[in-house]
Amino acid sequence: MSDKFTGTTVDIYSVAKNRQKINTKIALAQMPELCEFLHEPDLASELEVEITGIEGAKGLPAALLAVKGTLFMRCVRCMQPYQVDIDNEVPFLFAATEADADRLPVDEDDEWEVTVGSEHLNIADWVQEEVILTLPAFPKHDDCDSPEGITEVQSDDYEQEEKPNPFANLREMLAKKQES
Repeated sequence: MSDKFTGTTVDIYSVAKNRQKINTKIALAQMPELCEFLHEPDLASELEVEITGIEGAKGLPAALLAVKGTLFMRCVRCMQPYQVDIDNEVPFLFAATEADADRLPVDEDDEWEVTVGSEHLNIADWVQEEVILTLPAFPKHDDCDSPEGITEVQSDDYEQEEKPNPFANLREMLAKKQES
């Protein structure tokens, strides 16, 4: 069952239990924290979202969150738009409370993300958080130059100025002192 969804919240427990599939679009205007990372965001732009109720591990309700779209960040070298293609698919387990989520054992190889579920889970907030976590920390084109007057310091090219060693003449000073 696939539903075209137009709301802003979802009962994630019902989605998981009934193995529902929800397709929706979330406008950037609904994700202000994400917009702070973007280069001149078009607030009318949207991300495609698919939420699929699935069987969860550990007996918990679960859903698969899939997000697709294109965003533009600012390149750290040339300061021009840098295209970031979003195509994420993350399985979630939903705990009833924060304490329940904290009690679940963490396995580094575990593919499940654990979060607190809700009968009124805000989809835009959920998507915003997941997309921010996948954005590159330093977006940069492979073939661009820095703006005029700004040069990047490459660690191989950087020659560190040698500082004088305060103990360089210690042996000579000790030898002179012993002679006197």
